[in-house]
Amino acid sequence: MAYNKQNKFDDELDYNENKKSKKKLSKKDIALDKFDMDMTTSVGKKEDKIPKSKNPFKRLAVAVIPQKDDSPGQKRRKMLLIVAICILIGTLAYLIWQLSQLAISERKHKNLWNEFSPNSAPDYHLPNRVANPDANIATGPGTGEPEYTDLTPIPNTPLNIDFDRLRSLNPDTRAWIKIEGTQLNNVIMQKPGDDNYYLNHDFDGDESISGEIFSTWRNQWDGTDENYILYGHNMHDGNMFAYVLHYIPDDMSREPMAFYKVHPTIALQRDGGESETYKVFAGFVANTQEEYGEVFNYTTKTNFNSKDEFNQYILDIMDRSWFYTDVDIEYGDTLLTLSTCHWPLSRSIETRWVVIARKVRPGESEEVDTTVVERNYGAKLFEYYYQCIGTQWYGSNWDTSKLLSY
Repeated sequence: MAYNKQNKFDDELDYNENKKSKKKLSKKDIALDKFDMDMTTSVGKKEDKIPKSKNPFKRLAVAVIPQKDDSPGQKRRKMLLIVAICILIGTLAYLIWQLSQLAISERKHKNLWNEFSPNSAPDYHLPNRVANPDANIATGPGTGEPEYTDLTPIPNTPLNIDFDRLRSLNPDTRAWIKIEGTQLNNVIMQKPGDDNYYLNHDFDGDESISGEIFSTWRNQWDGTDENYILYGHNMHDGNMFAYVLHYIPDDMSREPMAFYKVHPTIALQRDGGESETYKVFAGFVANTQEEYGEVFNYTTKTNFNSKDEFNQYILDIMDRSWFYTDVDIEYGDTLLTLSTCHWPLSRSIETRWVVIARKVRPGESEEVDTTVVERNYGAKLFEYYYQCIGTQWYGSNWDTSKLLSY
């Protein structure tokens, strides 16, 4: 075949076009070209393996659930995500369960007090902080007026509980306790042979995170006890022994003992007895774990073998008390001990806040001079507490003349 000028021109044109196109190719294109790979075809195949669904739930499932073609790293990340989602769902479910249990417990609690002791105030509010007790010192923020609160003590109204009715509903009923004007207005239970039963069971015997107020098995409740020892949870909704914690001095206020000044007494009625009033005279923090220091024994003293034993017990309490009152004590007085959980250091350090009161004597006035209550900043603590606050105990400074039998 003859090779003419037109053929030569066409060949040169093709050569120049190929030369120009090669200049435009990137290194990546050249590398793929060497392996005879078609980028368009390759990408298309990959998209065919994981087609994008229009269903958002299917897309979510693909994004969360490990797939056959996922890399090991992708599978690990998806598994961690699934675990995190399960933990979140479990936490939310537990929170919802807790809130529902609290609501059920509060409803049952209110039903009890409405039937047996309807004089309580379920919508009670704590005394406001007395930020400025003297108009010459400061004024309320933005008001120009001094901040005051009513610190008049609230007297107890006598309890008149129908224990026959209570015992017919639950034979573990032992007594009733009330702090006038607060949500502490509760039946007291005691389970024979099981001191922990009412930690997580309510009056009806149903499981409950708030439980009930209960006494130690050591109490007889027959009129022979010299010290009633009661336990209860401090619930965030204000039920059980939540208000016992408010006897802790509020050192952020100019009036740290405001709650005590409004509520210096506690009412108690045992099954078979009359309504009694108890005057609060001490409150302290107790350690429960020996590895953190002294464990003060207040949980077994339901009776005292002698006057000396009683006196020493009161002295030990007053060494530890965070406040001093005008209430005197003597051998022969009946005591009331309220104990609840308290975590001033951390949740891992299981301590208790304990309030002690003594029964009003026959013929004695129920009134308390709350104006002379004194905050004790030198209360005896335990070793680990001292390590945390960097100090030590410097000895007792309580006026022992208040212990009439000493």
